[in-house]
Amino acid sequence: MAAAGKGSRSIDRLAVLAVFGLLMIMPSGVIKLASSDVRDMSGARGTLTVVGVRGPSDRRNHPVWIWRPPGPDSARIPVLYFLHGYPGKAGDCFGHGLAAALNQRLDEGYPPFVVACPDGNGERHSDTEWANSYDGSEQVENRILDAVIPAVEGRHRRDAAHRAIAGFSMGGYGAMNIALQHPAMFGQVVSIAGYFHTDDLSDMFGDRPSVLAANDPDQHPWRARGLHILLEEDASDPEPLVRGQAEAFGHLLASYHIPATVVVRPGGHDWTYAESAIVGSLDFLTEGWQQAAERQPA
Repeated sequence: MAAAGKGSRSIDRLAVLAVFGLLMIMPSGVIKLASSDVRDMSGARGTLTVVGVRGPSDRRNHPVWIWRPPGPDSARIPVLYFLHGYPGKAGDCFGHGLAAALNQRLDEGYPPFVVACPDGNGERHSDTEWANSYDGSEQVENRILDAVIPAVEGRHRRDAAHRAIAGFSMGGYGAMNIALQHPAMFGQVVSIAGYFHTDDLSDMFGDRPSVLAANDPDQHPWRARGLHILLEEDASDPEPLVRGQAEAFGHLLASYHIPATVVVRPGGHDWTYAESAIVGSLDFLTEGWQQAAERQPA
């Protein structure tokens, strides 16, 4: 499949300028937006910052865009990790109105949660699939687990019930792949126009059967037991890699008596559809977090 089909690379112009300027002038370590930029991009309610992290194989910082609701952080405030498509960047969601939607939900009285959008681009492979390469030279999956999550949660580490992972296109594949490989890390997973088998355009998996199988959600659906799952897809997806995947994977999970919500809504494989699907998924995630809270002891 052509690389351009996996996701949009457009991003809010102000966000690009702010982050590019900071990356140019700041040393390695934490990158933060100026307060004026935060107000410009995230409105009056939430706070949007960018931090730089390095995973086990990284030689440079990779940005993580983090939206936080007002007030002190807590391990009881859920976190949503959202993975971009290919080609794409960490800030894509916020370049398409996510901060405004989150602020509106606060205004409407919905319970708060944190949203973190990491960078899934590689240093040695262009299309990383949000995975670890067969030879360990590219460890994007471990970047999420070992660098992004600690940077976002700090000393308020969440349990699986307070942590969700989601993504669009390649990110939808990555979210499901990571969630199934690490079921104790996440309580919910949302795949938006994703796919559930390997699509190795950059030789991440080295054409090695064992590595391909390990990164193929279709081959181990039973690992999804206990996850709260939403499979979103656009009705007019032009990509054979994606078209019909949500319903097919939903049926596969059902054959193992694993419930999943499947939603097919109008649209194509673009950010117009993705934005509506992301906003639509927030009610699903909030419901899941509320149900998890009710099951936990006081």
